Amino acid sequence: MQPLSATDAIAPAWQHTRRLLLGQRNPGLFFKIAAVAFFAEILNSSFSFSSPVRNHGGGHSPVFTAALLGIIFACVVVGLMVGLVFFYLSSRLQFTIFHIVLRSDTYVAPIWRRYGAATWRWMGLKLLFFLCALACVTPIFIPAILYFIHAISLQSHGDNSQIVSFILAIATFIVTVILFAITIAVVTILLRDFAVPSMALEGTPLRETVRRVIALTRAEPGQVGLYVLLRVCLGIAGTFVSYMLLGVLALIVGAPLGGLGFGLWKELHLAGAGAHAGMIVGWIFLALALLAVLAVGAISLFGYLFTFLQAYAIFFLGGRYPLMGQLLTEPPAPVIPAALPQAWTPAFYTPPSASAR
Repeated sequence: MQPLSATDAIAPAWQHTRRLLLGQRNPGLFFKIAAVAFFAEILNSSFSFSSPVRNHGGGHSPVFTAALLGIIFACVVVGLMVGLVFFYLSSRLQFTIFHIVLRSDTYVAPIWRRYGAATWRWMGLKLLFFLCALACVTPIFIPAILYFIHAISLQSHGDNSQIVSFILAIATFIVTVILFAITIAVVTILLRDFAVPSMALEGTPLRETVRRVIALTRAEPGQVGLYVLLRVCLGIAGTFVSYMLLGVLALIVGAPLGGLGFGLWKELHLAGAGAHAGMIVGWIFLALALLAVLAVGAISLFGYLFTFLQAYAIFFLGGRYPLMGQLLTEPPAPVIPAALPQAWTPAFYTPPSASAR
């Protein structure tokens, strides 16, 4: 497979996504693949933790304070456990949707079982990246926060001698936060799109996986940078279109359901208590029906978008990763190398020929 530029990979990725999801004209198959792509991304964003503990002061008794802290601690533990479960499921589903898009294989259960070992390596890489990012940001953010607290304290006492430096510090801090967020987003995209294939197809260890991603980025920084930019733009545009279509769907479905709800109110609001209870139950069922339709619509629309983004990553990397390019162009085989350490060629990146450029 010849290497494709970041712009040239868009068209075949779109055609491949349409053929995979719509080519067989099977709504059940479409929804299954879309759901895998949807939850692979949505559950991954759910792994976050923030402490709700706040010191409100007041005259609460020690028993009340201890009970409140116990409830908060229990909520934090449960939330962290749920986040870890989501983290694991999303990591494994990312391998699953990668395999589905790469091989056009729609049997989810066998694919899910195939990537058990690779999932733990992928989770380890993401956690290692998170710790490295935390180690980089802590020496910057903590002194900045302490400085802001000190400057605000001086201003609260009427000392405005450092107002200019305070404003400049705020501006510098905001710019630093924005640049750091952009860096985190770029590295996350590179790891998500370029590390998963290597781990899935050859079971590469963390060090070799990172080396391959760095090698590709150094070999073609322009194309990789353009790919990241286009991927972000495509994601934003796809999200905007999906929300617009969801709004149209809500109007189409919500209008008749709202009419039914109004009809229930018109017929039953002057009746007795039993009729009022029936009216409320009817409203609940109508609301649940609307939510169910919107949930199916969201999974379908965003699942299609996430499947396309996965296909875009595969077609961009396919010509630069010979093994993946071969699997992408050949018909599906009963058994392919995946998730198990196998012999691999260290030359992950294959530079495009002069004619291809």
